[in-house]
Amino acid sequence: MDTDPLLLTWRTARRLHAVAVALAVGLGAPLCTLALLCLRDLIGVMPQDEAASLPFLRLAVAMPQGERILAPGVALRPADLELAGFLGIAVCALVLAGLGWLVAALCFRAQNRATDAVRERVIRAIIAAPAGARDDIRGLARLVGEVLSRSERLLSAGIVVPAMTLVAVVLALTFAALAAPRLVPAAAIALAAAGLADTLILRRGRERQDLRMRTGARIEAGLSDLVRRLPAVRNHGAGALEEARITARVAVNREKMARAEARLAYARAPAVALAAILPALAIGSALWRSSGTAGPAALPVAPEALAAAVGAFGVAAWLVGACVRLWFTRQAVQPRLRELARAITALEGRTAPNPVSAPATRLPGRGVLAAEGVGAFDPVTGERLSRVDVTVTMPGHVAITGGRGSGARVLAAILAGQIEPTAGRVTYAGQALASLDPALRARRIAFAGGEAVLIEGSLRQNLLYGTLPAQAPDDIALVGLCRLTGLDGFVYRRGLEGRLDPEGDPTLAAAVVGARRGMQAALALEGAGRLVEPFDPETYNHQASIGENILFGTPVGSAFAPARLARHPYMRAVLEAEDLVRPLTEIGLTVARMTVEIFSELPNDHPLFDAYSLFPAAERGYFEDLVVRLPAAGALRRGPAGQRDRMRLIGLALRYSETRHRFGLIDPPFEERLLQARRSFARMLPPHLSGAVEFHDPARINPAASLEENLLFGRVSLGEANAEKRVRALLRRFLADEGLEAAVYRLGLDSAVDPAGGGALSDGAVGARDRIGIELVRCLARDPDILVMAVLEARQPEDFDSRLTGLRHSRAERGLIVCLHGSTVPDSLDPFDAVIAVDNSAVVPADARTISEPALSTP
Repeated sequence: MDTDPLLLTWRTARRLHAVAVALAVGLGAPLCTLALLCLRDLIGVMPQDEAASLPFLRLAVAMPQGERILAPGVALRPADLELAGFLGIAVCALVLAGLGWLVAALCFRAQNRATDAVRERVIRAIIAAPAGARDDIRGLARLVGEVLSRSERLLSAGIVVPAMTLVAVVLALTFAALAAPRLVPAAAIALAAAGLADTLILRRGRERQDLRMRTGARIEAGLSDLVRRLPAVRNHGAGALEEARITARVAVNREKMARAEARLAYARAPAVALAAILPALAIGSALWRSSGTAGPAALPVAPEALAAAVGAFGVAAWLVGACVRLWFTRQAVQPRLRELARAITALEGRTAPNPVSAPATRLPGRGVLAAEGVGAFDPVTGERLSRVDVTVTMPGHVAITGGRGSGARVLAAILAGQIEPTAGRVTYAGQALASLDPALRARRIAFAGGEAVLIEGSLRQNLLYGTLPAQAPDDIALVGLCRLTGLDGFVYRRGLEGRLDPEGDPTLAAAVVGARRGMQAALALEGAGRLVEPFDPETYNHQASIGENILFGTPVGSAFAPARLARHPYMRAVLEAEDLVRPLTEIGLTVARMTVEIFSELPNDHPLFDAYSLFPAAERGYFEDLVVRLPAAGALRRGPAGQRDRMRLIGLALRYSETRHRFGLIDPPFEERLLQARRSFARMLPPHLSGAVEFHDPARINPAASLEENLLFGRVSLGEANAEKRVRALLRRFLADEGLEAAVYRLGLDSAVDPAGGGALSDGAVGARDRIGIELVRCLARDPDILVMAVLEARQPEDFDSRLTGLRHSRAERGLIVCLHGSTVPDSLDPFDAVIAVDNSAVVPADARTISEPALSTP
C-alpha cells in the first residue's frame, strides 16, 4: 500500500483527478482571467466615462519602447462597456460556481475511492487474520479510523489544489506583466514571501496546538491523581502541599506555553510586516518611471491594470496558503499512513498463504477429517492442545468429551478450521483446511462455538447472518430451525412484544381487532377472565401506574415518556387544573420514604433494586437526602430547588402502581379524581401533541403498544401467581386456532436487535442462552456438510439431551461433532459413531477407555 497520501489518491482515482484538474485549469483559469479583465475595464471606465469609445478586453504589454498589443479588443461606448463588464463578471461568477461544484463532486468521488481502497485492504486483512491476532486487529481498527479522518481533505483536494496554485501563480505573474514588466519580480517576491510566512505561521501554530493538547492531558492526569489521593489529603491535612505541587507544575507548563506563544508571535511578525510592505512595494514598482540615463522613461502603470494584477495576486496568494496547509497535512498524515501500511503488511504476514488449487464450489460430502501432530492455542479461552492425532470419518456423529478447560473446545475448533494449528495440519478428504477459502469452509463446516455476536438489524438478519441470500430458508423453515434449537419461544415472545403497523399490514391489524372479543371469551371459558384487566375509559386500571391511567394510552416519542412525564408543561397544567399537585407530591414522598426503608440493606447493583425500585440507583442518594430533610410535603423549599424536588416526587407518584407496589396509597375516591384527570387530559390535548400519545381504542390497533397488549386489550393481573404464564399459554393456543401464529413469528423475526444489549434486565435484551441458540441457527441455516458444536455452558440446560437427540435425527447422514459435558457420554443418548476423550490438553488414547470407537484412531 502506498505510504504517500498523494500517490495513494492519484493511483486509486487517476482519471477522476485528471478530469478535475482539466476542468479547474482548462475552464477555471480562462473564466478567472475573463472576470479580472472585465473588472479592469470597469475600473478604467471611471475616469473616462465621457469618451466616445473605449476598448473592451484589450490586451497589451507596456514596454519601455511602447505598448505591444496582443489583442486589440472591442471598441464600445462607456455605457455599453459597463453593461458588458457587469454581465461578464456575473456570467463568470455563475459558471465558476457551477464549475466549483462539479470539481468538488469529482474530488469527493476520488476521496471515496482512496478511502475505499484503504478500507477494503484493511477489511481483507482483518477477515483473513488468525484468531491470535486480536490485539493487532484492534490497534489496526483504531489506526485506520484516525488516518482516514485526518486525511480526508488531502485525499480529495491534494492533486487539484497544487495544480490550481501553479496556474494561479502564472496568472498573477501574467497580469503583473500586462500592467508593467517591472511588476513581475515584485509579484514573484511577494508570492514567495507570502508562502514562507504561511509556512512559518502554520508550523509554529501546530507546535503550540500540540503543546496545548499535551498540557491539557497533563492537567487532567494531575487532577485525576489528586482525586485518587483525596482521602489521604483529608486524613493528613496535605491540602497546602498538593496545592503547591500542582501550582509548580502549572508554572512549568505556563513557561512552556509562553515560549510557544513567543515563537508564534515571532512568526506572525513578518506576516504583519508583509501586510504593510506589499502594498507599498506594488505602488512603488508602479510609480517607478526611470530606466536609466541612456534609455527612455518607463510608461506609467494604468490604475485599472494595477487593480487587475492585485486581484490575480490575491487569488494566487490564497491558493498558495491552501497549498501550504495541505503540505503540512501531508507531513502529519504520512507517518501514520506508513505505520498503517506496516501494520497491514505484518497482519497479512501472519496469515497462512493459500496455495493455488483447482477452483471448487463444494467440499466432498464424504471423506476423512484428520488432525496429524496438531498443537494449538485458543487465545479466547486460554485452552491449548499438544501432539494430537485424530481421524474421524464423515458423515458421522462424533462426541468430544472432557468438558470446560480440558481442551475439547480447542479440538472442535481445530477440526472446524477456526483455529490455525501452531504445529501439524488438519485435512478433510485429503485437502488441507488451511488451503480452503475461509468463506467456503465456513459454509460447509459450520462451527457453533458459543454466544452469537449480534449485528444491528432484525432478528431474521441475525439468524441468517453468513447465509447466502439465494440459499436462505423461508420463514417456515427458519422457525423450524428455531424449534430444533429451542429458540422458538424466544422468537414467539419477541413477536408478542413487537409492534404492529396498521398501515403496513392492514389485514393483520383488522384480524387482531376482530380477535379481541374471541380472546376475552376464551379467557372467560377457561375461568381466567380475572387474569386480564381490560382497558375501559370509565374505570381505573389497577395493573397500570398512575401516569399510565391519566394518559390512557401509549407514549410516542419522548414527550410523555415516563421519565419526563412529570416535567411536561401540559401534564403539569392538567394536574394543576384538577388540584392533584399536592396529593401526588405527598404520594411521591411516601413512596420515596418507604422505598428507601425497604431497600436500605441492598446495594445499588442488586437485581431486586433494579426490578422493583421506582427510582434508579443513580438517584438513590438524592432521595435518601430528600426523605431526611422533608418531614412532609408542605415543607418543600421555595424557589427553583423546591420546584425541582416537587417534580421529582410527582414523577415517583406517576410511576406508582397500587397492585405492583402495595403501599395502600390509592383509594376509590382518589381513583375517581384520576379518571377526571384522564378525561381532561384527552379533552384539552393541543393539536401539536396529538401524535405524542396513542390512546386505547377498542375499535382500532394501538401502533405504539405491543401485539400482546393489542390482543388482550388490557393488562395481565399482577396480583396472582403465574398469571402471565397462564395468559400466554391461552393466548398461544388461541392464536394457533385463529391462524395468527405465523404472523406472531413473523413479527418476532422482524423485531430489531440491539447489539449493545443494555443488560440482562433491560427491555429487548438477548440473554446468553438465546445468543447460543442464535449461533446454532446461523450454522444450521447454511445446511453445512459438517456441524461442529463446541458449546460448553457453565450450567447445562435441563433439556439438553432431548434437544441433542432431535438435532441428531435432523442431521442423519450428515456430519455432526459435538462437545459434551463430563468425561463420558450420558446413557440417555444414542451411541455415537466415535467418541474422542480429551483431558489435560491431550487426547486420551483409545486403549485407556472402555468405549469402542471404530471410526476413531489415535496413536
